[in-house]
Amino acid sequence: MKSSQELYAYEISEDFKFRITQVVITHSKDLAKYWTRDNVGYSNEEIEKLKIREFPLDERVFVRDFGETSAREMIEEAVQEDDFSGFPIVVFWKKAENDYYENWHSHFEIEEPTD
Repeated sequence: MKSSQELYAYEISEDFKFRITQVVITHSKDLAKYWTRDNVGYSNEEIEKLKIREFPLDERVFVRDFGETSAREMIEEAVQEDDFSGFPIVVFWKKAENDYYENWHSHFEIEEPTD
């Protein structure tokens, strides 16, 4: 029987292309790094410029349209979703100019009313 691996959160940020910071949940730093490369579309040269640090699972952050939460709480939310397919996942992210995070609960554009 395969034992479950411990999950970690990694903050991956860059200030040269998309100017974003993502918090990725996965089993290792290398997996977070290369999954982010493939998921976001960084080149091999760009991936070496990323700043990666371990992010505390219980650190409280403010997520727009959701409130104060932690990566651990967002993991619990994500695994309950019908379309959850496993790890790695991004639990929240922020643009460089923002002082708050966003996730799938955040609204990106105000919908225009239709006639």
